[in-house]
Amino acid sequence: MRTTVTIEDSIAVRIEGLRAERHMTFKEAINQILNLGLDAWDGPGDRAEERSVWTTPMDLGGQVLPYQANTAEMLALAEGEDYK
Repeated sequence: MRTTVTIEDSIAVRIEGLRAERHMTFKEAINQILNLGLDAWDGPGDRAEERSVWTTPMDLGGQVLPYQANTAEMLALAEGEDYK
């Protein structure tokens, strides 16, 4: 669809900055921005999986406390024998 839209100067400057930064045409930038805006406006739906956040696990070294299956033993190690 071809149409004419009047865009505020401040918005045009932001679009132009994003367009240049991402090496896109103005048309590509506008379409991508509109898609993202419409998705956000509609709320979660079919595209919710695209908005998922994943945490990458990292090895932080050894254990702070040795593995204990007994809660009382863990409390004793963490707080001393007077934890009760």
